[in-house]
Amino acid sequence: MKISASLMCADLLNLEASIRQLEKTDIEMYHIDIMDGHFVPNLSLNFDTLTAIQKIATKPLDVHLMVTNPQDYISKLAALNVDYIVFHLETCNNPIRLLNEIRALGIKGGIALNPKTDPLALQYLLDYVDLIVIMTVEPGFAGQKFIPSQLSKISAVKNMCQNRDILIEVDGNITLENARNCYNLGADIGVLGTSVLFKADADYIAATTKFRNYVTNIISI
Repeated sequence: MKISASLMCADLLNLEASIRQLEKTDIEMYHIDIMDGHFVPNLSLNFDTLTAIQKIATKPLDVHLMVTNPQDYISKLAALNVDYIVFHLETCNNPIRLLNEIRALGIKGGIALNPKTDPLALQYLLDYVDLIVIMTVEPGFAGQKFIPSQLSKISAVKNMCQNRDILIEVDGNITLENARNCYNLGADIGVLGTSVLFKADADYIAATTKFRNYVTNIISI
């Protein structure tokens, strides 16, 4: 399972130090949550923070828009050379148009699904999407409990994506055990936050190694 480190969960007073440590690990990307206080009742990372992150990060940026009007963010994110832009299907009446706009800018486009959203809503979008994010908690806050019903959604989405070059990412309380279950059902990427990675005095190299070994059944806890 690939790792996308959720920088929203890092110590924001020491964000530069955290990123420089993460750069020494083998994680695949950084997960950047942008929240508007409207689609979700919280505010998170913004363009100024993202600009600062971009100056020192060498790994791909996986931007997750938890916002009501995602189309208003695309050109600014493109100017920052991000690698993925993911928006919530619940926020967009014309998702194919927006995915085409994102891809035309040379960026990979993604769709996120809230826990209540039926995965069948994706069936007409599969020719236009590179990444599907399955929220395993309600979006907006770290530290929530994993919603078990989302495991069946992973299986359903995996079956829909057969023979397509689409990655499945899981986001929300991705503990070691939850990650293993998600991986076994077809998830490709785990968003790691406070459950595994961003703990007090964490050794990021040790934490990521332990994560991969546990998820792939090399070790047991």
